[in-house]
Amino acid sequence: MTNHLIASKKIAIVGGGPGGLTLARLLQMKGADVTVYERDEHKDARSKGATLDLHHESGLAALTEAGLMEEFKANYRPGAGYMRIVDKAAQIRFDDSSEGDTFHRPEIDRGPLNEILFNSLRPDTVVWDQQFTWLVHEGRRIRLEFKNGSAVHADIVIGADGANSKIRPYVTDLKPVYSGNMVLEGTVYHSATSCPGMHELLNGGKIFAFGDSKTLVVSSKGDGSLVFYMAGNLPENWPAESGIDFSDKGQVMNWFKTGYVGWSD
Repeated sequence: MTNHLIASKKIAIVGGGPGGLTLARLLQMKGADVTVYERDEHKDARSKGATLDLHHESGLAALTEAGLMEEFKANYRPGAGYMRIVDKAAQIRFDDSSEGDTFHRPEIDRGPLNEILFNSLRPDTVVWDQQFTWLVHEGRRIRLEFKNGSAVHADIVIGADGANSKIRPYVTDLKPVYSGNMVLEGTVYHSATSCPGMHELLNGGKIFAFGDSKTLVVSSKGDGSLVFYMAGNLPENWPAESGIDFSDKGQVMNWFKTGYVGWSD
């Protein structure tokens, strides 16, 4: 049965991550006419990042409402939430891997989660290669323009396009403020053979390493890779001004050797 508030309305969701896809599923269950516009060229266009821990009052509640808990239980990763805190010498300061899996903070890789949500939607709900550029009100409807030159009309537009949302300026004058902390994300494939020492220390869970006002976070993934996040106090324009070609892993490694000098290999 269609909710009267969304009956006969065309709903556009900008952003096809877990939030946008979950909302699309819930709206479709209420009979809504909803389309998700995602900038990626296709659903496997890029890596989906590290695992997510879903809490009972939020993420798990949404999946329960969406009727997807069985699929979640078949794909979540027991033990992925185990955490080790280490210092810059890789000495373990805290380790909760002996507590056992109690399902109180279950983790799932973003890729399988997105796949569950995507497969729960009606065919052609997600339209790919739609990078939002701007919108304009035309009477009682809204016209959305995309980078590839296409345009659509909708009655309701929902921004689910992340921290650097292009929809946010149409909703509020408030702008994100740079915190002073820069985070770089990277992936190491086949970690068991590519970096066996780190793989062993990771132990299928997460590492949080702290030292010299810097952080290095490492997270395991179900496909045998790991995701790492470097965080430190750097100027907002540092990526552009550093001179580093971040597509060249040799240059990135050379920077790590100087940026993390004194840290254990």
